Amino acid sequence: MSPSSAAPQSRPRTVVLVGVSSGIGRHAALRLGRQGHRLLLVGRDSRRGESVAAAVNARAGDPRRAVFIAGDVSTRAGIEAVVERVTALTDRVDTLLNNAGVMLPGRQITAEGHEMHFAVHHLAPWTMTGLLLPLLERGDGRIVNTGSEGHHTTLTGMRVALDFDDLESERYSMFQAYSRSKLANLLFTYEFHRRYPRFTTAAVHPGMVSTRLIRGAGLRNPPLWLLYQAMRPTLLRPSQGGRPLAHLATAPDIANGRYYDRFTPRASSAASMNEADARRLWEITESLRGPLEPSPAPDGVGGGDMPGG
Repeated sequence: MSPSSAAPQSRPRTVVLVGVSSGIGRHAALRLGRQGHRLLLVGRDSRRGESVAAAVNARAGDPRRAVFIAGDVSTRAGIEAVVERVTALTDRVDTLLNNAGVMLPGRQITAEGHEMHFAVHHLAPWTMTGLLLPLLERGDGRIVNTGSEGHHTTLTGMRVALDFDDLESERYSMFQAYSRSKLANLLFTYEFHRRYPRFTTAAVHPGMVSTRLIRGAGLRNPPLWLLYQAMRPTLLRPSQGGRPLAHLATAPDIANGRYYDRFTPRASSAASMNEADARRLWEITESLRGPLEPSPAPDGVGGGDMPGG
């Protein structure tokens, strides 16, 4: 049973929600806005993003409840531009929701030369989190990454493990690229928690949701379309998928450094718990994007009133 959303679960927060053009991000934004939280919404599609912000504001009866920030989070330059705008709008961020997602039948490369799944699902949360750390320090310091049960196995049933010789998926399979990037994101979530325990960090699988992302990928991939049609009766609606994101963004007490299957903490895959792989991925990511700043403070230093887990 999902927690009730009839009333705010906490005092109003400032939430940066990345990935709001449609699907679960849109519905998480509507729910958070209805609960009284201030929203800075980030997405590539200006038309869709502005529409989400307008819907949030209309339902809240407040023209300033949500602001849309157009930005391409597949590149560091795009994220830097987003963070510059966020910094101009607020001096604190209570919660960062890293929810941007892709599912691409063909291999695509970002303007900076990275495979798109790896860039959007791993490099983007790394960079967005790092650049927003000063604002998160002044706020409640919560980071929630949208994960996937696909980090266990691909949709074709293959067990997922990182291939450090092919992190950019040059030997391309959409299923592997998606699942490995989600595994990388989870390894980052856990390693970030180990290095920055004063922040509250979680990853969440919102459920198997019928989204534009999945439908669009299926239309371009006949086997995936057949699988989608077979699974369709059991898939959740996007509004249902948005609930766990909104809950973890605002709930007073969540389990710190954990993986959630919707509203419940649960064990993730053995591969995701491999600390040696997490450290190796961290070092590789630092070489690609630079270190997260500021450096971790000693225990008990900094963090203000940030909640623990």
